[in-house]
Amino acid sequence: MDILKPKSLAPGDTIAVVSPASPSMTTVYQDRGIEAFERLGYRVITAKHANDKHLLFAGKEKIRARDINEAFKDKSVRAIICTRGGCGTSQILPFIDFSLVAKNPKILVGYSDVTALQAAMFNATGLITFYGPMMATDFGKRLTRYTTNNFFNIVTANHVIELKNPRNKKIITLCPGNAEGQLAGGCLSVVVAGLGTKYEIETKDKILFFEDIDEKPHRIDRYLTHLIQAGKLQQAKGVIFGTFAKCEYLSRDNYFKFGIKLLDVIKERIAPLGIPSIYGLQFGHVSNKLTIPFGGHATLDATNCHVFVEPCVV
Repeated sequence: MDILKPKSLAPGDTIAVVSPASPSMTTVYQDRGIEAFERLGYRVITAKHANDKHLLFAGKEKIRARDINEAFKDKSVRAIICTRGGCGTSQILPFIDFSLVAKNPKILVGYSDVTALQAAMFNATGLITFYGPMMATDFGKRLTRYTTNNFFNIVTANHVIELKNPRNKKIITLCPGNAEGQLAGGCLSVVVAGLGTKYEIETKDKILFFEDIDEKPHRIDRYLTHLIQAGKLQQAKGVIFGTFAKCEYLSRDNYFKFGIKLLDVIKERIAPLGIPSIYGLQFGHVSNKLTIPFGGHATLDATNCHVFVEPCVV
């Protein structure tokens, strides 16, 4: 499959805001995010149904998919940024016009539940998307300079970039070695939920990246075991783990008395595979986040904890 790189982002470009998953409970943060981009010289349009509400979702699945299709169809739009994650993204996949997407490659940004859309889109089209900050969750709420700089760097750069943590955030080697390949992954629980469907993630010869939130160690163990038993992890060239926000046991949890940390569980599953892997890269559900190009070509030096990505936009 040929890899599709979207055009780079520049002031004056138009950004479309869509909601493939859950709705924002208030548009305050979404509006602040839009204002932040407008101050930087971008034009921002909001999809017609971005703020719809149906059960736990931002409208019914066909409507959410239609907004995304329309954003790809709109010739004036250069980038598409999701409002937030939540749940329900997998529902829209049968209604996404992937042939339209392939003919109109654009920057698509989101994380968490948006993982389902990014995996499906890469499988169907080869389009590089971006596992990064969202309009309401980040740009309008808790945006940091680190997050901002890394986002604009990855969607504008025409040179190799090293994905580097903030100075106070350590990366740990799980298995030493070097790997090279396309990046694939996202929110671990969402990745596992897609197994057995035609949209499941492709892991062969990939460098996988995983993170999650509000999942205890025994659940992370279950997800990794599932990936191993499905033959998915063994096919990978390397694995990059994030920091997994709010995933440690609390004193009120039944398993707290075992004294087991999340890292203990991850090491138990990953070490026998002997795949170059690291733990602690800052992306996903953290305040200071890197933007990871899903489908971008990367080099992982797990021994020295370095990750480099080649240009992902043209």
